[in-house]
Amino acid sequence: MIEDIQKKVYELLESPADTNRARKAVVYALFAIIMLNVILVILETEESIYSAFTSFFQVTFLASIAIFSVEYAARLWVCTCNPKYRSPVIGRIRYATSPLALFDLLAILPFYIPLIIPFDLRILRMMRLTRVFSVLKLGRFSHAWETFTTMFRRKKEELIISTILVFIMLTLSSTAMYYIENGAQPDTFSSIPATMWWGIVTLATVGYGDVVPVTPLGKVVGGIVALSGIALFALPAGIIASGFIESVQERHSNATEMMSNNEDREINDRR
Repeated sequence: MIEDIQKKVYELLESPADTNRARKAVVYALFAIIMLNVILVILETEESIYSAFTSFFQVTFLASIAIFSVEYAARLWVCTCNPKYRSPVIGRIRYATSPLALFDLLAILPFYIPLIIPFDLRILRMMRLTRVFSVLKLGRFSHAWETFTTMFRRKKEELIISTILVFIMLTLSSTAMYYIENGAQPDTFSSIPATMWWGIVTLATVGYGDVVPVTPLGKVVGGIVALSGIALFALPAGIIASGFIESVQERHSNATEMMSNNEDREINDRR
């Protein structure tokens, strides 16, 4: 009896969004609550609005915390239905430390911590603003989230290599610029770590202009680094784009294959 209820709750919370009407209703309801919380967190920072609707903000906050708490407890209870978290204790610990479960926890934790440890009211209000992390919960309702996670798993080696290349370029350019500009601008290019701010801004082609070379050689090196940054940052962008396209194509291929199999079954059943 309990196992049947557990499986039904698991299907209601963890199955694909288009499984049935009940699952759709749960997804849309949670989506609406999350978006309402994010909007209220933003509006709460406007003193005039918060003062005029204080009661509404507080009631909505408490209601949302209650719903998110029940949802988190329910997910923790039914996670053992997933073979990945089958163990009653270890499985639940593994689930609780997964990214999506941590996002769920972040949405409710700021409410419960002050009940155990007293906080200054200003810090308490700041902690309440962390409810905006509930927007991260939207990932579990999105097929795009699954596509992105699949893409990052497949392309992680290429992305790690491109990140290492960026770090190498940042280190080399910052070191070179430090030795070139330190004599002319000892306060601005005071050390290699301080010069790395210039390297980051230049490689990212942001160009704030707060730290710039003034020597002729420094300007030449700065130009080369800026041009290199365009190509260097295009590398991980290209990897992510290609991986995303592959994941989308695979998803469409699997969906088409599933539809084809269902049609074949219907034809066989008719026969």
